[in-house]
Amino acid sequence: QAHQCNILLPLSCTTMSFTPIESGIGGLLIGLSAAVAYYADGKITGISGIFGPALRGVFTCQPIEGGQLWKLCFLIGLVLGGCVNLGLNQDFAFPAALSFSPLRYAAAGICVGMGTRAGRGCTSGHGICGLPRFSLRSWIAVPVFMAVAAATVAITRHGAKIDPASPWAVAELQWPPKWEFPLGALGASLLLSVAAIKTPGQARNYVSPLAAGTIFGLGLGCSGMTSQAKVLNFLDVGGTWDPSLAFVMGCGLCVSFPVMFWSERPGKAPLHGQFEKPAKTGNYGSLVIGAALFGLGWGLIGVCPGPAVAGVVPYAAQGWGDGLSFGLSFLMIALAWLATDKCLRMWEAPKQVPKAMEPAQADAAAEASEPDVEAVKEPSVKATTPA
Repeated sequence: QAHQCNILLPLSCTTMSFTPIESGIGGLLIGLSAAVAYYADGKITGISGIFGPALRGVFTCQPIEGGQLWKLCFLIGLVLGGCVNLGLNQDFAFPAALSFSPLRYAAAGICVGMGTRAGRGCTSGHGICGLPRFSLRSWIAVPVFMAVAAATVAITRHGAKIDPASPWAVAELQWPPKWEFPLGALGASLLLSVAAIKTPGQARNYVSPLAAGTIFGLGLGCSGMTSQAKVLNFLDVGGTWDPSLAFVMGCGLCVSFPVMFWSERPGKAPLHGQFEKPAKTGNYGSLVIGAALFGLGWGLIGVCPGPAVAGVVPYAAQGWGDGLSFGLSFLMIALAWLATDKCLRMWEAPKQVPKAMEPAQADAAAEASEPDVEAVKEPSVKATTPA
């Protein structure tokens, strides 16, 4: 029986409606955030590649300037976007956290943290940013973590019957759509995009990443990515399947693709700085292992790094119990990412230091340390404005 005593057993199973309009608009906002960040600052909005290195910088007392400043401002915006959803869109974006045991939340968080560091990306870095760059690594990672996540849900719900399951069907279409908040968020995000691009002087160092992060956070809530039940029902292709999140990825790519494709043309550069150019090939073993671990954690609790950051405050506001367990998964994602990062950096260090290295090469090697950006970078042309 599904309701037998088990330390992994959720106490409730929430079903949600098929929401293509709301989720599609949320996907547009996530893609818009990626496009704005890349066009304005040349930054890849892979949340694990922003959150993890930002934590590493904090613990190593890295000066809050340059890339570290950008990451911290983006994360503040991401949390802010989640809080706006909490205030104006709570029923859809942040229903009650699912009643999984703390052990399950902790184990899943460890898998997500280890996997996103070893695989150097998650749904945003590999999906929204990597796929439109035609990165072979991303085209391998996305199917791997999607398949493992779907298999995990199939096992927990239909195989081992640890979780309550439902017969196969497509979730009921929600009509008319609840369009008020998504359209309001879209209008606000367009204004934030203008601010990110047009703000002059030193203020743009703060405004641009803060705006991009806020847009991303708004998009996560609008799309339903912050709802564990909605994510797990999307992954449950053998039960009452909710295809809403397919609209998130599809609409997000519609916005991010033109900017990513434009950036690949020779001589192009962002408004400020250089394009981050993560390696498109190589390190396939760690990529597949990392993507599989991430998919396992994602399939266990329906949480990936972006929703974990955007949702930690809203779910913590639910108080003791499941909200606190969600916070535990957030903590374990962070700790597992940092521990995996330290191990991998120690193991890779001897390989990254040639016997004779020019100073410029040494600087480039030291800079190439972000999980989504740390591999060999492709040449990039500096320019003050894009051609």
